Amino acid sequence: MSPNHLAAPDIFTVIGDARRRRILELLAVKERSVGALATELDIAQPSVTQHLTALRDARLVTVEKRGTSSIYRLVREPLHEVTAWIDSL
Repeated sequence: MSPNHLAAPDIFTVIGDARRRRILELLAVKERSVGALATELDIAQPSVTQHLTALRDARLVTVEKRGTSSIYRLVREPLHEVTAWIDSL
């Protein structure tokens, strides 16, 4: 396996998707389950799960199992890379 395979995906690519940005906005308010996100976004749970996987791979969310639910929470620290880039312009 190449070292690049283990690296987190480019954060700018990940947040380039409008639905992923909306998920981040919702998680910035409070943690949520996949089902709650699917309901709020009015999209199927498998689609939400795919978006959350991309966000988790970019280290933008964490997940915690609570019973049968997976609860997602925003991780703000990786977003500092984005704000630092914007500030440099």
